[in-house]
Amino acid sequence: MFALVVRIKAIKSKEDEIERLLREATEKVREEKDTLIYDTHRKIGDSTEFLLYERYTDKNAWEKTHMSKTYVKELLQQLSNCMEGEPQVEEYEVVESL
Repeated sequence: MFALVVRIKAIKSKEDEIERLLREATEKVREEKDTLIYDTHRKIGDSTEFLLYERYTDKNAWEKTHMSKTYVKELLQQLSNCMEGEPQVEEYEVVESL
């Protein structure tokens, strides 16, 4: 299995817009066949920081399937207008899972 941790820093006053965009996208992404987990988190004590935890059957499911979806491309475009800098993306191989 393949996992991602994505960190997003919102521009002040754009936090609620980012949360809305992520909530809307989450419904669609969770319906993707090879998406196992897609959770969005907001940091306690700093409402401008978001963390996404994503898990897919393999890296190809993320790179070729998930990232090719129209709604993912639209989300990334919309988020770019609300973020400070680029998202930080970390890739992991799942070693153990419940």
